[in-house]
Amino acid sequence: MAGGYTGKVLWVDLSTGKIEEESLGEDTYRNYLAGYGPAVKLMMERQKAGVDPLGPDNILGITAGIMTGTQALFSGRFMVTGKSPATGGWGDSNCGGNFGPEFKRAGYDGVFFKGKSDKPVYLLIEGDKKELKDASDLWGKDAVETEEALWKKHSDKHRVATIGQAGEKLSRIAGVVNDRGRLAARFGLGAVMGSKKLKAVVVKGKGVTPVADKDKLLEINKKFLASFQKGFGLAEKSFSFILSPMGHSVRMMNSVTKMDPFPYKLLMRRWGTAGFTRFSMLSGDSPIKNWKGSAPADFSAKQAKRIADDSVLKLQVKRYACMNCPLGCGGILEVKDGAYPLHETHKPEYESLASLGCMSLNDDLHALLKMNDLANRAGMDTISLGHALAFACEAFERGILTEKDTDGIRLTWGNNGAALVKLTEKIIAREGIGDLLADGVKVAAAKLGKGSEEFAIHAGGSELAMHDPRNDPGYGVGYSCSPTPGRHSTAVIFGEMQQLEKKFKGVKPTPMLYNKQKRLNLEALGSNSAIGEFYWEIISGAGLCSFGSLTAGANFPVFEWINAATGWNLEKDEFRIIGERMHMAKHLFNIREGIKPKDFKMAARASGRPPLKAGGMKGVTVPEKHDRNYFAYVGIDYETGKPNPQKLKELGLDKIAGI
Repeated sequence: MAGGYTGKVLWVDLSTGKIEEESLGEDTYRNYLAGYGPAVKLMMERQKAGVDPLGPDNILGITAGIMTGTQALFSGRFMVTGKSPATGGWGDSNCGGNFGPEFKRAGYDGVFFKGKSDKPVYLLIEGDKKELKDASDLWGKDAVETEEALWKKHSDKHRVATIGQAGEKLSRIAGVVNDRGRLAARFGLGAVMGSKKLKAVVVKGKGVTPVADKDKLLEINKKFLASFQKGFGLAEKSFSFILSPMGHSVRMMNSVTKMDPFPYKLLMRRWGTAGFTRFSMLSGDSPIKNWKGSAPADFSAKQAKRIADDSVLKLQVKRYACMNCPLGCGGILEVKDGAYPLHETHKPEYESLASLGCMSLNDDLHALLKMNDLANRAGMDTISLGHALAFACEAFERGILTEKDTDGIRLTWGNNGAALVKLTEKIIAREGIGDLLADGVKVAAAKLGKGSEEFAIHAGGSELAMHDPRNDPGYGVGYSCSPTPGRHSTAVIFGEMQQLEKKFKGVKPTPMLYNKQKRLNLEALGSNSAIGEFYWEIISGAGLCSFGSLTAGANFPVFEWINAATGWNLEKDEFRIIGERMHMAKHLFNIREGIKPKDFKMAARASGRPPLKAGGMKGVTVPEKHDRNYFAYVGIDYETGKPNPQKLKELGLDKIAGI
């Protein structure tokens, strides 16, 4: 073994308490990297189709990437995997912070849990010691309280991945938390952890992640930093005054703009993702009023300003970065006045600001920050939570829900911050109306009926991210075609920012600014999206942060880092095949579960059916042809869901697929 990976994983049977170590051969890493790749391979080999996602036979994985724990920049991610209780298919999510690198230093690339404990437990990995310990005293605590309690039991040098009340109560929108409120949030994997009565994983490493050529890795870091840090001085100067007119201009021109990595880097450096909130809300990128409204008709520039960029930044008391991160987009906020004082709460991401803000026409920043903090502590996905809140507001508007149903909470659009905070608390507690909403909008609509399915906005059970396909149809391909649907991180625009045409053959470059109709008719939307997915798998398998690739573009040296760490000498086209293999394996998991491409089709409203009538944004209707082009490029029949046997053989997946 050369380096970059430890070659070992743990298997924990929670039903028996047995813990075993397994070695994985180098071929596994060369074919699947680390993280998601080996996880889906192992699950396809060792988990039967059709298991209950919240049953003992679902395998929960917590894994690290090839570069996690090395000194490579942007290398602080860990991943959570399993069959998703939200979609019934493959589920994965990742998160930054300190847990991933510490886990790798403990000597493992992953830990996989099967079975179910009779009582709450946590796994302690400490040097050579690996044991399950009683967590009965931790059950019921939120994620921050749990982390602090475990520090008292062990030390504040131990790193913790845990669930809060949402995971314990099997909310299908629950995630896994580390670093006092940072989530691997999507696809309900916190509920899988809760179903196993697994409260936390606690690690304290003693080793060093092996690296084949440390000098080469540090040389790559140095060269990359020299280029990456250019312009940071500009980032310290506020230019938020241009965000509103930019957003208005793009909307008035009925155009889509391709974000360049350089200004995106400056925005991220100063504000984090909160920096493009105002632009997104005013340009047509952000969904408004549960996807039926638009700005500025329903959400004005003044309202957007109240919950964006400088309004958020003025509450920041501390800036932070993940391990080995040169960007530092994170922040800690303090709210000292108003109805919702908060101490040391994480700065919300754009997705949270939009989902908890303009989706319900809420411009009360303090209420929004309170909801974000409640969700972080409970371990609940804010994208899904925001959809649940907006869904409830629309159901209330239509008279499908009444004050009797909502326990006296008036869920009117706008000026409703206090009501949304109360409803968030009920969703976390699964109390009253909160129990209806705690599993996401697909489940809520199925229970509520009365035509509510029309305004439950999701793709295959996964709520859509905060980017509107009627503004940029490239998002629609990602939402409907990804094996983890509703996800924005693999949309075409991100491939454009990563400048993939400079990395891979077959990527067709697009102009900086073009009208939506031209964007809609771009034949490469399907294939570009697929190639973007392959690259996403490589970034994830490396354990690297996507913000690095998005802010550095073609200069992001992911291939060079992996080769230096592992001692391999792979070309970029060989990496592309690895990404494609990882991606296809996820689709094969879904196919085995009986899921066909159309089963993940996003909600009609989000695709422009019927066309958006609210004033402000001229939206397009997203055609099905891009989905078909995507699956044709990937090698899966759109109608039947059957993979192309020749493609499987080329990728070495024919045995896993049973063909």
